[in-house]
Amino acid sequence: MDSGRDPDMDAELVVRFQRGEDSAFEDLVRRHMRDAYGFCLRLAGDPASAEELSQDGFVLAFRHLKEFRGESSFRTWLYRILLNLHRDQVRRRSREEVRIEKVRRDAELERRDESPDAGACAEELEEEIRRRVANLPDRQREVLVLHVYQGLDYRAIAAALDCSYDDVKVNLSLARKRLREELRERIE
Repeated sequence: MDSGRDPDMDAELVVRFQRGEDSAFEDLVRRHMRDAYGFCLRLAGDPASAEELSQDGFVLAFRHLKEFRGESSFRTWLYRILLNLHRDQVRRRSREEVRIEKVRRDAELERRDESPDAGACAEELEEEIRRRVANLPDRQREVLVLHVYQGLDYRAIAAALDCSYDDVKVNLSLARKRLREELRERIE
């Protein structure tokens, strides 16, 4: 029997963690990481997304395990967290795709007009984005550039910048929000 599927052992580890023994959570992670990753891989469809999703799930589980009441097994509770995180990502991605599609349609309409200034406007917008990125606070700019332009995942960025995974997520979110607000007038 898979050791990660022994609910009695999980319940004991949860109680130990809730009593202040942080190493008990490490044991829960070791017991469930492989299955959680497999679950996330089937949900997300690619290894990088699955790794990010499973890590996010364990971070969230760690933050809320003190509140866990044991109404279900730890495993079921963890999978519910992972599934909810995945659903949130899908919703966010869908909203972003809708916005991107709107920008594409607008750009296509502008191209159809064949304004001689269209190329200049695109270059002007790119330059404005470069300026706005350059004016972001250092950590936000570093995280944004490493993720968007260099293609690094959150964990790689955290290692590169010697900061926490959560620090990367927060700074990337803040950078995107700030740029979106500052550039909203240009896009709408």
